[in-house]
Amino acid sequence: IFFRFPMPWPCALLVLITLLGHGEARTVYYQWDVEDWVVDFLRPTITTEQLCVGREKGCGGTFSKTARELPFFIPQDHLKPAQLANGMYPGPLIEANEGDIIELTVINNLRASGTTIHFHGLHMRGTPWNDGPVQIAQAPIMPNTNYTYRFEAYPAGTFYWHSHMDALQQSRGLKGPIVIHRKEEPFAKMYTEEMVIMVSDEWRDPESCFKIDGAMPGNPVCSDAKYASFNGQWGDGTDTYPYPLLTVKPGKCYRLRWINSGSSAENFIITISGHNMTLIAVDGVPVKATQVKSFNIHNGERADVVVCMDQDPGYYLVTAEYDYGCRMLRGKGFPVPGFHPVEACRWYAFLRYAGTDADPPRPYRPWYPDFEVPRGTGGGSDPDPTTGAVFDTTVREGWSVTEPLHAAPLAPEPDLRYYVTLGLKGPTDVRPDNVPGTRGRWYSDLEDRRMSWTNPLTPVLHTKGKCGAEGVPITNVPENVTTIELVINNLSPTEHVMHLHGGYFRVINTAKFEWCAIDKPECFMMPQGLNPCPEEDRANGDLNHTWQWLPDYRPNVDKHPIRTPWIKAPLYWGCKYNEGKDKPHQNLQTPLYKDTLSVWQRSWSVVRLEATNPGMWLFHCHLQPHIPLGMMMVFNVKPSLQPPIPETVPTQGPCPVWSWADKYERMAEEYHRKARAVGKAYGTGFGKGPAKH
Repeated sequence: IFFRFPMPWPCALLVLITLLGHGEARTVYYQWDVEDWVVDFLRPTITTEQLCVGREKGCGGTFSKTARELPFFIPQDHLKPAQLANGMYPGPLIEANEGDIIELTVINNLRASGTTIHFHGLHMRGTPWNDGPVQIAQAPIMPNTNYTYRFEAYPAGTFYWHSHMDALQQSRGLKGPIVIHRKEEPFAKMYTEEMVIMVSDEWRDPESCFKIDGAMPGNPVCSDAKYASFNGQWGDGTDTYPYPLLTVKPGKCYRLRWINSGSSAENFIITISGHNMTLIAVDGVPVKATQVKSFNIHNGERADVVVCMDQDPGYYLVTAEYDYGCRMLRGKGFPVPGFHPVEACRWYAFLRYAGTDADPPRPYRPWYPDFEVPRGTGGGSDPDPTTGAVFDTTVREGWSVTEPLHAAPLAPEPDLRYYVTLGLKGPTDVRPDNVPGTRGRWYSDLEDRRMSWTNPLTPVLHTKGKCGAEGVPITNVPENVTTIELVINNLSPTEHVMHLHGGYFRVINTAKFEWCAIDKPECFMMPQGLNPCPEEDRANGDLNHTWQWLPDYRPNVDKHPIRTPWIKAPLYWGCKYNEGKDKPHQNLQTPLYKDTLSVWQRSWSVVRLEATNPGMWLFHCHLQPHIPLGMMMVFNVKPSLQPPIPETVPTQGPCPVWSWADKYERMAEEYHRKARAVGKAYGTGFGKGPAKH
């Protein structure tokens, strides 16, 4: 049994590996205090010592601009009301061996908000009430209360935790990494060191940016991206905002565990100058070791790569590129109605060799019109070219770059096939006096139902969906079904990154539309009747509102905005999966295991999953602006085998918890006991009326 307290991630990794080894299962304890903080949103909790690594003597001293500041000294346009666990961003590392029991006590000291924690990628076998999404697995942990999550550390791999309260708390800071070490690590001989790297777009005020509609329903109020961080730090190389550094030991090989814990940006393409990378795991699952020169991780995805520090000492550029954002870059990209121009689409850190005497890289100008790219120093000033494949599952070819280390071919047909549609329901004319979130609602639901998410009155796992769940898109999977195929049709002009709780799926087929690829941003504005999609495959996201309102688009003419009138256009449509034409392209022999998947705009994907884990499992878009607007559905799996809900689990609403009959009987008996005591004290018999005097 080990108690786990906050410490730097590399130290935590070393301590846990040393102490636990790979022996019998045990319980690992954590305790978090969740509190309100005020921070600089570009480097919320980076210490002065961390900021000064590699910089000149005197850094952080009396005359230095480099320091973690008190809120009073933080520029007002950088002040962020954050919500943090143990005062850390990213939050504390959860780490265990496969099969261990993790026990995490969350103490909610927030002033005015409940919270929950979701363990993204863990399957919660036997404990579905600890999965975290509010009003599905549990009610909120309310202020001044606490709750203890207890669950199995399964499966092994790289994951992360985040609040699942309203899709906004994680953008305020409630998120952190999870590492579950495999009992038998197949790539153990390839590396001796490990490092976790969380990449995320950063927002000072996510509440304003993500909670309501922008100019068009489904679009955010703010620009898609401006800042992004590596392990909680953005930097431009100045004294005030130094570059994020990944400090490594020369001659060592590292397992770099990359996590896209983003908010609004769909993806990051990762490259490291001068260093080849070997991809060994995707979403926690081992894959055949494959050399890559870049890899793409979408919002919520993870990738593990091995990198050997075999170059000359120095600073080597590390890049995270949001490629779709680059198509909307201010002054250079395609102007899309309803979107602000993107202010930046590439963000940088440096791989720093410990002990190097090279100077830190010079500052750069990241904004329009410069869009500079910083340069490395020492060996990183003239790095060797990298070689290898491009791992990018946005395109069909990306799915064949690697395959599961232990492939298990699938049957030709599933037990059951569902057609799931991603789309937007109208009407979509967004006016200033509209109640937010009522004009245009996203949905992910069965094709013949298309319901946008609405919160149930009581968590649906607590009622098996039989009470307080009217209008909630729940799919009751037949209990005799094991294998399900989901044909996912994206009938919208927006990419959606879909995440499944409670298990993996396997991606067996994806679309390949050259006319709507990443380098064709005009696809976003392509009307339904004027496109290369065969007419028989075209479909609308809302059959009752096939023509959607477009906003008062305001192009600039000599720096003066021109307000154009509202118009209607048939833009919310997609090119559906066609079994006759598309089924021959499926891969049933070596499909990748995933829990998160990008479904490209106007496109489709086909996945298989095993409906064997009893519980209520959420399937939703992981882009935070799409969650408050309803892009969620739930699969009710094997309700007869769902375990009883412990009485400690937070619940709420008018509906009884299905397994708490004994508790309700005890409560009723206690009420009767108190009533009898009161009656006796006042000289009345219980139920006999007032006493005579």
